[in-house]
Amino acid sequence: MALGFGVGSILFAAGAVLTTVASHLANPVFALGALCFTSAAVVQWRTAVHHGVHGLRQRAEWDLSNPDWTSAVTQLIGTLYFNVMTIRALSVTLTDPQDYNEQVWRPDVLGSALFLVSSLIALHPVARERRHHLVPGRAWSIASSNLAGSILFAVSALGALALGSGTLLSSALNNLGTFLGALGFLTASVLLWPPAGDPTAEGRGAGQSP
Repeated sequence: MALGFGVGSILFAAGAVLTTVASHLANPVFALGALCFTSAAVVQWRTAVHHGVHGLRQRAEWDLSNPDWTSAVTQLIGTLYFNVMTIRALSVTLTDPQDYNEQVWRPDVLGSALFLVSSLIALHPVARERRHHLVPGRAWSIASSNLAGSILFAVSALGALALGSGTLLSSALNNLGTFLGALGFLTASVLLWPPAGDPTAEGRGAGQSP
């Protein structure tokens, strides 16, 4: 889980840099990053389905009363919107701003909004206890880093609105928000990694959303 979110974060940060120097390479990198996010989010959801507090496993495929599960599902849906956005961006260009906003910008905004909602839910003490029992001392730092990343991704999405002139509302805001947001998610992924040699880590659930 930490690996998937970490690699995805690195790819999104790299994509933001490539946008300024080699834009034709940026969109494929973003698409790969979104796939990594989705893979990690699936693992996170499955973990939330199977675990309870203090390692007591309670299978719950549908449990809105569990903030860990609710946050995980919200994030997973958000990553799917990012998949749609990054795949469409491979072929949709700014030559038709209205089409671009419908095909690319709208999924970007929806995905970013879901990431933000997921990160806010993940601040709940129960969510942090269930997700971070392998690294309880880092729980608040992980949740805060993810929230910062989600806010910055939302800012990036606002800057990505296509104008009638065939330009973005703010390319600088779009790229900077993506780059810094990815660093926030990367920080959370690094903090999420269980301690080396922890004999209890195998088979136990611990995860946190980007």
